[in-house]
Amino acid sequence: MDQKNLFVGVNRPADFKNLTDLEKKHLPVLEAPETVAPGECFELLVEVGKLLAHPNEYNHFIQFLDVYADQTYLARVDFTAVSACPKVALCLALEAPAEELRAYAHCNMHGTWVGSRPIQVVG
Repeated sequence: MDQKNLFVGVNRPADFKNLTDLEKKHLPVLEAPETVAPGECFELLVEVGKLLAHPNEYNHFIQFLDVYADQTYLARVDFTAVSACPKVALCLALEAPAEELRAYAHCNMHGTWVGSRPIQVVG
């Protein structure tokens, strides 16, 4: 992946079966139930650097995570350098049908990266 383009658009791994170190460090990894009931709270875990540790230094860190269910914005978590690790547990409830949870992680040096996982709202 050409680093000069990392701040243009949203970065995604080119091949999920053969991730580069850059991709492993920046890809948000999401853990959540496969199915949830409408309006029922569930836990979403999001971690950047789970596959390979991301630096957490004053000049290189994850600034924030944005979370969506399909096109619906759900949450933002801001991080500070050094003191806050880019790992978060959120309690969420989905009222409307959804097919995918997505987390966008923004690195101050390498742009925005997206990770996702399927989810179904049933019941």
